[in-house]
Amino acid sequence: MILPHRRLLAAASAAALALAASPGPAQSRSSAFEPSLGAPTTGTRTPASNAPADPGPQWSELRLGMRSPHVRELQVRLRLAKFLAVYDVGDLFDALTRDAVRKLQRASGLRATGVVDRPTSDALLALSRPATEAELNNVDVGAWFTAPTQPGYVKELQHRLRQVGLYRGALDGSFDDATRSAVQGWRTRIGLPASDVMDERAWARLIGRTHNPRYADLFDAPPASTLAQELDPRCARGNVVCISKQQRRMSYVVDGKVLFTREARFARPGWDSPVGEFRIWYRNSDTVSKIFGERTPMPYALFYQGNVAIHYSQDFADKGYDSGSHGCSQLRDYQVAKWLYEQVKVGDRVVVY
Repeated sequence: MILPHRRLLAAASAAALALAASPGPAQSRSSAFEPSLGAPTTGTRTPASNAPADPGPQWSELRLGMRSPHVRELQVRLRLAKFLAVYDVGDLFDALTRDAVRKLQRASGLRATGVVDRPTSDALLALSRPATEAELNNVDVGAWFTAPTQPGYVKELQHRLRQVGLYRGALDGSFDDATRSAVQGWRTRIGLPASDVMDERAWARLIGRTHNPRYADLFDAPPASTLAQELDPRCARGNVVCISKQQRRMSYVVDGKVLFTREARFARPGWDSPVGEFRIWYRNSDTVSKIFGERTPMPYALFYQGNVAIHYSQDFADKGYDSGSHGCSQLRDYQVAKWLYEQVKVGDRVVVY
C-alpha cells in the first residue's frame, strides 16, 4: 500500500500521540444536516407529487475556517463516502475537510472549490447516509484494528492491557472472557461505550499509554517455517528480505541461511509492486494508510521503496489472494510480521523479483 511522504508519516505519528492524550468524547450533539448540508431543519416541506419541487430553505455554505455543528455531519458523510480518512469528527472545517470536499467534487464532475454548495451537498447526500448520534459524538464502535483471530495480536493486546492494570491472565493469545472484560474496561476508562471490540479509536489510545512488548515477551521461539522458496542470487549475502512475486513467497535470509519463508501477497489489478533491489529506509509498527479515503491498518510496516512497504494485512488474512495491495508486499500472520520487524533494520536490503 502506498503511503504519504515520510514527513506526513511523522505528522501522522504526532497526531496519533495527540489523540492518545486527548480527553473523552465531546458533549452530545444532534444531527442538523438534513435535508441538505448546512440547511436549517425547520420549515421544510415535502412537495406534492404533481407540484414542482420546493427549492427548500435558503442555502448556507460551508467553507474553510468555519465552525459549525453542520461540519460534524459533513465529516461523517465524507468518511462514509471514503473521501475523508478520520475516525473523530469536529466542528472545525479544516484543511483536511476542504481537501476531502475537493475530492468529492472532482469525483462528481463538479468544480473543485472546496466549498460545500448545493450541488456538492446533493452529490454527497447521494453517496452517504445520515450520521448516527454515536458517529457525531465520536463514540461509535468501529471495526477491530486487527482481528482477534490472530493469536499474535491478542498476545500483544493482553500484554498492553496488563500494563494498564486491566488484565491479569496468561499471555496465551486466546480471546477469552478475561480478555473481553479487559477490553471493555479499557473502553469505559477512556470514555467509550462498553464493548469487547478493540477498534482503532480504543487501540490508538492504548498504544499511546503503553509500550510495545518485544517478540520475546510474547513468544518462546521464532515462527516455524515449512515453506520453501527458490532464492534470487542477490539474496545470498547479508541480511535481506527476499520476495518472489511469481512464487508468492517471502523469506528472511541472513548470509545465505533462510530463517523463515511465508506466503506473500502483492498488487491488485491496476497497480504494480516494484521489482528490484532496495533498502529499508523507514520502520513504523503502527502505520495506518489514509490516502485511499479510508483508514487501513498496516502493522509492522517496513518501507523499502518510497511509500511501498512490507506489512501485516488483515485483508490478506481474511480474503487470501482474492484481493491485493496497492503495491506493498503483505504478510497474513501477525506474529511473523512482528518477528520480522524486530529482525530488520534501516539499511537492510530487500530484493523483489
